[in-house]
Amino acid sequence: MAKRLKPIDLFLSVGLAATIGACGGAAPGDSEVSDGSSHSDMSHSAATTPGQGGEGGEGGEGGASGDPDVDYMTVLALMKGHLMVAEELMAAGQPEQAEPHIGHPVDELYGDVETQLSERNVPQFKGTLTELHDLSKSAPDSAQMPEQFKASVSAIDGAIAAIPADQRQSPEFVMAVINRTLQTAAAEYEAAIANNEFVEVIEYQDSRGFVLYADQLYQTIADEMSQSDPEAHETISASLEELKAAWPSVTPPATPVKSPEVVNGLVSEIELQS
Repeated sequence: MAKRLKPIDLFLSVGLAATIGACGGAAPGDSEVSDGSSHSDMSHSAATTPGQGGEGGEGGEGGASGDPDVDYMTVLALMKGHLMVAEELMAAGQPEQAEPHIGHPVDELYGDVETQLSERNVPQFKGTLTELHDLSKSAPDSAQMPEQFKASVSAIDGAIAAIPADQRQSPEFVMAVINRTLQTAAAEYEAAIANNEFVEVIEYQDSRGFVLYADQLYQTIADEMSQSDPEAHETISASLEELKAAWPSVTPPATPVKSPEVVNGLVSEIELQS
């Protein structure tokens, strides 16, 4: 039976395929593809068709951005989303549930920006993420854990800071990252549900973290958007609030608050206003 491909794998496959085309060179993470060591299984990229729903829909219409900076920033945004939901779970006294979310940035995502970090003169931080992941498994209640968590978040922020400030503050750029992050969240949300129940808690939590970080990103441009395009700002803000209601807590509700179709519709509404 073919391996089930996670939405996040598909995002990486499609996004990096676009980046290859945009750069005319090899994609970051190719080395991991060749030796098969990465969980982000790039060999499945041919199975992806942008614009599809379900597991193939994380890229949605924006599955191939063609912009290396957007793809780079989106991978870092997904890392931040994972750590945001992990922090919630740690605070809720559920370190065993937090552990996979702490592991995903280094196991699933890091290889896809590793080469770019050097090209952008960003210090490598795989060791920092790995140490955090190891601690989450061996000593989640240790005094080292908060410090290592802080160091990991700081390292990701440092990688984000490698993008020029004027670009990071550009509504056009930020909305492109938000759209791709939300498309991934919508696909993860859909993958979490079967027969009107959450059957994949990790996917639900992944998608919650991605939406929370997307909302945080939007706040960085909200003032400018409210001035430059008040109508779009109002729609995006309202859609984000409605979207967040689909994830009422870090633990999934007994039944979905919103159907995947409604979530996908809200994500599309935000994209239309971008």
